[in-house]
Amino acid sequence: MIRSCLDECSKQPIGEVRTPVPPRLAILHAKEVPSQKGGTMFADMRAAYEALDEAMKRRLEGLVGLHGRHDGPAGVRLYDGDPEQTLDRAYSEKARPAVIRHMVTGRPILFVNPLHTHGFEGMTKDEAWRLIEELAEHSTQDRFVYYHAWRVGDVLMWDEQATMHRGAGDYRPDERRIMLRTIIYPN
Repeated sequence: MIRSCLDECSKQPIGEVRTPVPPRLAILHAKEVPSQKGGTMFADMRAAYEALDEAMKRRLEGLVGLHGRHDGPAGVRLYDGDPEQTLDRAYSEKARPAVIRHMVTGRPILFVNPLHTHGFEGMTKDEAWRLIEELAEHSTQDRFVYYHAWRVGDVLMWDEQATMHRGAGDYRPDERRIMLRTIIYPN
């Protein structure tokens, strides 16, 4: 299944929580870009998991993350007080393991996104948010992150299971960033 749509200024989230089956791949095609910056950041969640210490890997075993649209600590900070952001509470919460196995390679992947993951089953909100923030700090270290500086015509495809990403939001607000987005779901 393939779905396409326009994505202006990365205001619409590209994420795993809007459908029962997570997407497999995503593609962005730059149609209009700001004069400076306006990039997208990608974190390699396979490498981030592999670099966790053994104690953290054991702690994450069996944990089930609770994912919403923008309910995680980073989502609350990002959209708090933003009158242009409409949080559609019709988005249903999805429970997903904190560590998943890649559907092709079988490698473990850290599946905790501070924008969407707002808790873990059986854990208090405060404890969960501390863990989410700790994992976010770990997984967004420079050694795991690629910043793509867009040029008109660029096409970029990535593995949705193994990559956490978002628009950097680092361009002037009077400039536009228009992307054509295609999301590919497993059959």
